[in-house]
Amino acid sequence: MAGFICIPLSVSPGSSPVLLREEGELEKSIDNILDLIIFTPKGSFSADPEFGFEYWNHEFSNMDIREFNNNYVGLMSSGGVLNEISRRECEDSIRESILAYEPRLLQPDVKISLNPSDKVRNGNRISKYEMRITVTGAIDDGLGVRRQYEKRVAFMVEPVAHKINI
Repeated sequence: MAGFICIPLSVSPGSSPVLLREEGELEKSIDNILDLIIFTPKGSFSADPEFGFEYWNHEFSNMDIREFNNNYVGLMSSGGVLNEISRRECEDSIRESILAYEPRLLQPDVKISLNPSDKVRNGNRISKYEMRITVTGAIDDGLGVRRQYEKRVAFMVEPVAHKINI
């Protein structure tokens, strides 16, 4: 099942199933939990509505990438309100989920940027934007030695409207 997110747990088959813990690579396990956090809209996991990334709840809102990257929220344009959520709020959303759900990653720091993509164009207009997320922190190996940890995630997001003229 390569390519899918997995956790280091398995269930033994039989008449009375037993939960087993597999040995696995710690960094890969943390990578998988971070992928789950980043790609789960906050509020969509019924067992815990605080799990996930707040950005997905605003994906199709009217945003300006320059103002998103500079942390502006709720600015008025001639067409209405821009930016229902800022970069800092998105970073805080991921950081709070990491602190709550991935205690093996110590002192997590999250950096996000939204950039025009030069990979996807429709004529002269940019048709997609790339969100880049970098998560850094430290992993304690259990013996008091901390290793630096870094995960970079980049993905395309739908077009954001720069201005709406009515």
